Amino acid sequence: MNTWLAGAVLAQIIVAFTGSHFPRTPPYLPVPHGAAVIMRTGSTNTTGYRIVLTRDGQATYVSAAGQGRGAIPVSLANKFFADLQSAMPLENLPAPACMKSASFGSSLFVYWNHHRSPDVTCSGDVRAAALARDADAIAGALGISVRSGVLRPMLPNELHRPAPTPSP
Repeated sequence: MNTWLAGAVLAQIIVAFTGSHFPRTPPYLPVPHGAAVIMRTGSTNTTGYRIVLTRDGQATYVSAAGQGRGAIPVSLANKFFADLQSAMPLENLPAPACMKSASFGSSLFVYWNHHRSPDVTCSGDVRAAALARDADAIAGALGISVRSGVLRPMLPNELHRPAPTPSP
């Protein structure tokens, strides 16, 4: 069996057991006028999430656990929208390159008022850092995992070796 065919068969097995291709970006949600979107991308080992938030703290989200609705404290929503306003236009926020793990690295983007931020997870900019903290707090208030999402299931019969023990 040639390498290409073996890769295609493995991809079909992965899709059959996990229901998705790796990595998976969270699906789109309807965005009401004036709402903001927070999106954390997935990675090869984790799933991402997407949150649509209105000024009154009402949220719709989709994550590995599925789609849901919730509410966050209005004070947190007010802080987030104030930080969004001060960071406008979002696309002008600095986007420094940063080192991320190939397996666990994800990106965090914010969309509002027809503007999209660069990845705000490792920016040294005060405004981008405030948006990242707000986004993590909002996800936490909704019960969505902030750091790594949900681990993707391992393939059945995958061989696992115990970690080596240190020698004296």
